[in-house]
Amino acid sequence: MVTRVGEMLAVMGLSALFGGMLFFGAIVTPLVFGKLPPDVAGPFIRAAFPRYYLFMVITSVIAALGLLLRGSIWYALGSGLIAAVTLWLWLKWLPHLNAVRDAGDKLAFGRGHRLSVWLNGAEFLVVILLLAGITA
Repeated sequence: MVTRVGEMLAVMGLSALFGGMLFFGAIVTPLVFGKLPPDVAGPFIRAAFPRYYLFMVITSVIAALGLLLRGSIWYALGSGLIAAVTLWLWLKWLPHLNAVRDAGDKLAFGRGHRLSVWLNGAEFLVVILLLAGITA
């Protein structure tokens, strides 16, 4: 029974995480920057990111708990790593990026933004690998 609950939580958590990350990156962000004026798009995305990161933390923790219940310790560590990196991005890196953007430091913002995009992409890849591993 515990393994079955773990299986359900793992699949639901990872699937929600995958879908949320894909939707935000492929639909929301391009739509906001493509349809809204820059003075509206920037603050809108700035307000969306904490919610996006909260969603990622919750779904990755649900997945990690499910993976632990099904006995997949290494997979649970992968999902836990996603939660930890996302918490860092949310609580430390996002405020830093906002501060350098507010200060008008375009070079530092560009570098910092690139790092966050690469980390988000790496997290997305880990989600895909975890999903592939538990559904194989």
